[in-house]
Amino acid sequence: MKKAVLLCACSFACPSMKEINFAELAERIRLELPHDFMLIHPRLCEANGEELLSDLIKKDGVVYLTAACKPEKQYKLFRDGFQKAGVEMTDQNFKPVWIQFKNTDQAFEEIKKALEELEK
Repeated sequence: MKKAVLLCACSFACPSMKEINFAELAERIRLELPHDFMLIHPRLCEANGEELLSDLIKKDGVVYLTAACKPEKQYKLFRDGFQKAGVEMTDQNFKPVWIQFKNTDQAFEEIKKALEELEK
């Protein structure tokens, strides 16, 4: 199974993400955590983010770990991207990680923990 880490930066301006340095977070993920690919997008839940997801998630054998707002909200916000791709959103291909209201180190630890859970 391949692992894709998708970071939603919430426009790099949302107060709930103000303590996260996304450049530092991405570099730490790249250097320290096992994954196959990663991307940072300013708003995965907006129309062009959905279009990106609809093209990206067509690959079989990939789990998409999305680091963004609350998981409950992510299911609603990213559902359209999965639907446009014709892929059912399941626990086998979608792993939401809550990084909202965290700092860079805390967000990194949440992503690390989620990737470790995928290895089990």
